[in-house]
Parts: sequence; structure tokens; C-alpha cells
Amino acid sequence: MPGRPGEGNRFRRNLPLAVKARLEMPMPRYEPEVEAAMKRHALRSPDLDWKRISAQDVRDFLLAYCACFLALQTFLA
Repeated sequence: MPGRPGEGNRFRRNLPLAVKARLEMPMPRYEPEVEAAMKRHALRSPDLDWKRISAQDVRDFLLAYCACFLALQTFLA
């Protein structure tokens, strides 16, 4: 029965010693300039300024919301 308390993972127990040794190794650390470049190029959008939301943004959101709601209701009917 899988998941008995105190019993290790059967798959990991059957691995060769070379593989087990690699599993215990720490994750690699990056050079400082590589970490800085990764942070610079991270896929993150800029923070949203809530004061700049226009009426057109609200209309577009409501149009998309209503279209999805109508499509879902049509599908379920």
C-alpha cells in the first residue's frame, strides 16, 4: 500500500547510488551577473496604476465578461 508512514518512496529506493547522490546535491547557483540579467528579463508586466483605468477599459471588460457568460449559458442550455 503506497504512503505508509515511515516508509520511503519505493521508486527512490530502487534508484542506483549514482543517481541518489545527484538527488542530494544542492541546486546550482548562478553568477551574480546572470542572476541580474534573469531578473531584468523576467516576464512581468509593470504595476498597474488604478487611477488610469478609463471608462473604455471598463466597457471592454464588461463586454468580454458578458460574452463569456452568454457563451457559457448557451453551452449549458
